[in-house]
Amino acid sequence: MISVTHIERFAIHDGPGIRTTVFLKGCTLCCPWCANPETQSSQPVLLHDMRKCVSCHTCEQSCPQKAIHFQKGRFHHDAQRCNGCQSCVEMCLQDALQLRGEDMESKAILHEVMKDKDYYDMSHGGVTFSGGEPFVQVTSLCEILQEAKALGLHTAVETTGNYPLADLQRAEPFIDLFLYDFKHLDDAKLLQFTHGNGQLIKTNLAYLLHQDVHKVIVRMPIITGFNDEASLVYQELDYLHALGVQSVHLLPYHSLGKSKAEQMGKPYVFPTEIMANEVLEPYRAYALAKGMYAQIGG
Repeated sequence: MISVTHIERFAIHDGPGIRTTVFLKGCTLCCPWCANPETQSSQPVLLHDMRKCVSCHTCEQSCPQKAIHFQKGRFHHDAQRCNGCQSCVEMCLQDALQLRGEDMESKAILHEVMKDKDYYDMSHGGVTFSGGEPFVQVTSLCEILQEAKALGLHTAVETTGNYPLADLQRAEPFIDLFLYDFKHLDDAKLLQFTHGNGQLIKTNLAYLLHQDVHKVIVRMPIITGFNDEASLVYQELDYLHALGVQSVHLLPYHSLGKSKAEQMGKPYVFPTEIMANEVLEPYRAYALAKGMYAQIGG
C-alpha cells in the first residue's frame, strides 16, 4: 500500500512528454510556500472551503470520531481524532470538504497510469511520482517503481533530496529521471525556513551526478523573500555548474498553495503576486553561457 493525495493525468510539466503524475503523502520539509501543503503530512488532511460552507453543522453531527466542531462560527478539525472515514465529506451538501490522502494498492495506481500508455509511447512520456517527498514512503516507492519498469514505463521522481543516501541508493536503479529541487545554497537559511538538511541534499545530488549526470534535472524554485536575490541565484548556478549539472529548470514563484493552506487552517505569509517569467531570463542566459541547458518553468 502507498498513501496518495491524487493522480493527475496528462501532466506536461513533470518530466518529458505526456505523463501521469502520482502525488504521494508525506514530506521531510515544511516549506511555507508549498504548492501542495496537503501532502506534507503523512496522514489524511481535511480541506475546508469557507466560501462554500454555510455552517449547517452536518459534518460535525455526522463525524463518528467527534473530530469536527464549530467555535464561534468557525470550523475546527482535530486531525488526531480523524480516522479518514469521509462521513463528513459524503454528508456535506455544499461540497465544502475534501479529504486528501488514501492508501492504494500499487496495482490500482498503475492500472490508472496505464490507461494512457499510448500517449506516453507517442510523446516519450511516462509516470512521475511527486508529493510531498516520495522517498518518505521509500519501501512502497521502490516496489511501485519496479512494477512500473516491468510495464515498460519511463519513471521520474520529483524530489527534495532530503533523506538518507541509503534510501536514494536503494531506489535509484529503478528511476529514469530525477527532478531534483535545489532551494538554497546557505544550509542555515534552508534549515530555518524548511527544516531541510542542506548538506545532505548536496551530498545526494553529487551522488546522483556521479552515477549518471543525464538522469538529473535540477529545479530551482525562485521564491520571493527567500532566495530571489540576484547574487545568490548566480552563486547557485556557479555551484551547480561546478558540480557537473547539465540541465536546470528555473521555476518562478507562485502562490498556488495559498488557497489549500487556508482550507487547512494554516497561515500563508508569502506574497500573493506571481513572479513574471521575464524576471528569470537573465539567470537562464547566464546558465546557457556556462554551457548548461536552462529553461524557465518545468
